[in-house]
Amino acid sequence: MSRSVPGVQPVLEAIKGGQPVQRILLARGSGGATHRIREAAKSAGIPCQTVQRGDLDRRLGHGRHQGVVALLDPSPALELTVETLVDQAEAEGEVPLILLLDEIQDVHNLGAILRSAHALGAHGAVLPKNRAAQVTDAVVKASAGAALHVPVVRVTNIKHAMEDLKTRGVWLAAADAEGEPADQAPLDGPLGLVVGSEAKGVRPTVAQRCDHRVAIPQVGEFDSLNASVAAGILLYEVQRQRRNGHS
Repeated sequence: MSRSVPGVQPVLEAIKGGQPVQRILLARGSGGATHRIREAAKSAGIPCQTVQRGDLDRRLGHGRHQGVVALLDPSPALELTVETLVDQAEAEGEVPLILLLDEIQDVHNLGAILRSAHALGAHGAVLPKNRAAQVTDAVVKASAGAALHVPVVRVTNIKHAMEDLKTRGVWLAAADAEGEPADQAPLDGPLGLVVGSEAKGVRPTVAQRCDHRVAIPQVGEFDSLNASVAAGILLYEVQRQRRNGHS
């Protein structure tokens, strides 16, 4: 069965990113929003098919497709490894920046994190195969299609992936409300940034394997930030240090 990508912007990103789109389904009467889809599909040689909106509702199980669904080649992608992410970064002449997501549960959080990862130059994300949200059509839509541009490595044990990164000279920093202020920690070198689950944060057994624990200084009194917000802020701090140098 074909994988599906719903929504105007995610479908545009799938086309732009060279994803293996077989065809695009457009709901009858969707209006002007689909014009850009048709033009992009025509340029890419991708066929479009007009269908009843109810057909898309039944296919997706909900009505949040904006009248547009791309069907992708169901062939499984080659399994990436953390070493692959490091190799790709180094091949581009860049300092590796990899996200490790410790049991993120909410698909909207995962989508938002991958959107920030794409915008802020992360070379990939590492997700546990179990007890965590996976990259589904809902995640792709929540990321506005950015998830299609972020290489994702699925691992059985995130701790093993951390050790593999360490052997490649990548330092690890865990998001931790009790850690040192992020702007005082050295985050400008090869880095694996570990972000924990919505309810529990980074698990202690994972955090203890990290070289640094970093916190986001807050002005207001509040327990913690949303996982996706924290990830975005920390990714920005990494890029700030890489531009300006750690101070």
